Amino acid sequence: MSEILYGRNVAYESLRARRRHIHRVVLAETVEPAAIINKIKELAAQLKIPVQSVARQKLDGLARDHQGVALEVGNYPLVTPADLLARAKKLDEPPFIVALDHLEDPHNLGAILRTVEAVGAHGVLLPKQRSAGITPAVVKASAGAAEHIWIAQIPNLVRALNDLKAANVWIVGVEDVPESLLYHQANLNDAIALVIGSEGRGLSRLVKETCDFLVKLPMRGSIGSLNASVAAGLALYEVWRARSFL
Repeated sequence: MSEILYGRNVAYESLRARRRHIHRVVLAETVEPAAIINKIKELAAQLKIPVQSVARQKLDGLARDHQGVALEVGNYPLVTPADLLARAKKLDEPPFIVALDHLEDPHNLGAILRTVEAVGAHGVLLPKQRSAGITPAVVKASAGAAEHIWIAQIPNLVRALNDLKAANVWIVGVEDVPESLLYHQANLNDAIALVIGSEGRGLSRLVKETCDFLVKLPMRGSIGSLNASVAAGLALYEVWRARSFL
């Protein structure tokens, strides 16, 4: 089964990541010359991937907002939670995993995945139900970063978090409630699974009860909350800073 990825950064990062089968690169006949277009062509040639030039109208029929470039690709290469732990072990780093509690907005998911990749987290836990999947729209919103990330789709988030606990990973929820610690009061340099709640509802009750502790971001202004992807980005960088990765 194949799907269409679209956009210049997405095409470039997918070719660079080499994590899924790429059937062909499709370029609009009228695509303007640019450095990234040349890089896409060079990578396709290196990987012996066919490059097809088509009328822009035909490309419009494959995808919206394509910027003159699309890829026909195979399925996203999902992994297991055990793979994420093994990846951290291979890198000789304490696990840094991001768990998403039924995040439904594709743009928020894409933005979070972009930051996950930027801070070098070892992977993501994503529920199979009531959650945005790794669709072309999500990959586009991530600017192609999703192509580099190890993602485990799981049937039950609470069970997966408990399995991580059994592997000596601390489960840390991001939630602004009275019992939450301010981020600088928490020890974030151990093995961590950082749990981000859904838009509007935050963490579900069972997920919250599964967390070893909760953290919140200090705010000086009048508003009471942040967009899920913004809160996730700040929390992810705080874990990175706590581990002295900067």
